Amino acid sequence: MLCAHAGLRISEALALTGKDISLEGRALTVRHGKGGKQRRVVIGETLIRTLGRLPEQQDPLIGGSYLAAIERLRRLCLRAGVAYRGYHALRHYAGTRLTQEGASLDDVARHLGHSVLETARIYAKWSDESLRRRVGRW
Repeated sequence: MLCAHAGLRISEALALTGKDISLEGRALTVRHGKGGKQRRVVIGETLIRTLGRLPEQQDPLIGGSYLAAIERLRRLCLRAGVAYRGYHALRHYAGTRLTQEGASLDDVARHLGHSVLETARIYAKWSDESLRRRVGRW
């Protein structure tokens, strides 16, 4: 959920600690994002409820190695009966979902921690139907 809802990279999710989360502030802080950058990420109700269920003082929240995280996700996909697509697919889902819900590319870029707005365009998969609806109202 940290990757699919908060749009975190797997390295960011693995490094997250309890002090990085503010459930009241409805946000989390990525302290060492890509390029060593820090950013604040707004989180929604589902992720807030999920994080609220974690035991306190569990640091890091997920922890473990990148390879262990991949294996955990593979097992979860197998149990759920869905194809394994990797952690980056979850991040891609967050960007695509934001775009489909009408978020601007600026919002998508900020949520995902892109320093260049053009990078967010990768996640902006506008369907022809969505474009037809928008242009059709002109």
